Formats: sequence, structure tokens, C-alpha cells
Amino acid sequence: MNEAGMGGSMAATHIGAATIEFFGIELCPTADGRLYVGIAATVCEQEGELSHVDLGDHRAVSLDDAFAFIRNAINLSH
Repeated sequence: MNEAGMGGSMAATHIGAATIEFFGIELCPTADGRLYVGIAATVCEQEGELSHVDLGDHRAVSLDDAFAFIRNAINLSH
């Protein structure tokens, strides 16, 4: 889990929308009452090869905060 402030971390990698097969989102409650949010993408950059790309993680203070982080991560990946 990343605790680098409330902003969390975002991967600097730009992924083309055409290569994204699907997104994986993890939501887990934390001991301090927050939510851990982890976002990854599975991409196909070469025919028949799938790769996992970590898009970032965040410790959200609310569900709205978690959704905002997810929305931002997905928008940045396009």
C-alpha cells in the first residue's frame, strides 16, 4: 500500500486504449477506516501476449474519493 500522501501513486506509463483488454480494480477496507484502491490494466501490445500494467494505488477517505481516483486512472490510461 502506498502512503505517499492522500494522492496515492499513479504510473507514468501511457497505455493506448486499443491495447487495453480490461481493467482490474481492488477495493479493500483498511484498519484506519479508509479504503485501499489498486488499479491495473491487462494489455495486449503484441498478438497473443497479455501483460499486466499497474496503474496506481490510493488510500481513499470515502467511496467518492475512491471513485474519483478510479476515474482519473482510467482517463489517464487512454
